[in-house]
Amino acid sequence: MRRVLIFLVGFLTTFAWLPAPAVAAPVAQPTTCRFVLGFATLHRLIPTIVGNCLANEMHAGNGDGLQPTEHGLLVWRKADNFTAFTDGFRTWVNGPSGIQMRLNTQRFDFEKNAKVNMTRVINFTPPTSASQQVSGNCFVSSLAATRADAFRCMAGNEIMDPCFTVPENSSAVICVRNPLDPSTFVQMNLTQPLPAIEPVLPLSHPWFLELADGTVCNFLTGATGAVNGQRINYGCSDGLDVVGFPAPGTVQTVQEVRLAPLSTTVLKTFTVDVSTVWQ
Repeated sequence: MRRVLIFLVGFLTTFAWLPAPAVAAPVAQPTTCRFVLGFATLHRLIPTIVGNCLANEMHAGNGDGLQPTEHGLLVWRKADNFTAFTDGFRTWVNGPSGIQMRLNTQRFDFEKNAKVNMTRVINFTPPTSASQQVSGNCFVSSLAATRADAFRCMAGNEIMDPCFTVPENSSAVICVRNPLDPSTFVQMNLTQPLPAIEPVLPLSHPWFLELADGTVCNFLTGATGAVNGQRINYGCSDGLDVVGFPAPGTVQTVQEVRLAPLSTTVLKTFTVDVSTVWQ
């Protein structure tokens, strides 16, 4: 499957744990919390969707403002200064044209203008174990992560890539779909020794990206396609694709494209800031 579906990460991961909207009659808003500024505006515009607050606004490590409510989560996103509400499946964004609703796996075009001051580069360190466990074997160096401790492995009929060696356990590797979501980590208990390490490619590339608008992208290890002579390298959680690799700089950027269905015909291209890369 060319596009890798990634569940609610970065801007989306924040919402993954949220319950479905409450069906009971609304209770009185606690006097210990209140809505202010943009959150107060959004609550006034869609009060029954947002529901009463459960706590006051707090701030995430990236500077985003967050406030839990009866029905979901209010978010002020520092990268583009938009205020939104999500129920864990849908998001209502207070954008240039007023309130607009989309799925959490989608992005409006205006959200692609989000900016960051610097792209973080993370050299991923796998955990020593994972709660999900399977048995399998690794048959070649990773195609996704160009590093000596990463492999391409198989459990049953499922290929997992990248899977990282664990210094404390030579009989297992940790396979990672999404470094932002530990619930996706899988410990593969090896049924055969690891293959010989192949030389690392001289031109390394990130295996996972988080864009400024919260979209996340996996490196595509199978057959993809080309746009203007460049390989389609990443499939993203917003349904778009990244052509080529991130352009270097203090703020790295990528060319994200919207393709026609079952085609490499480009419908629209966005130059997007990259918030974080994983190597």
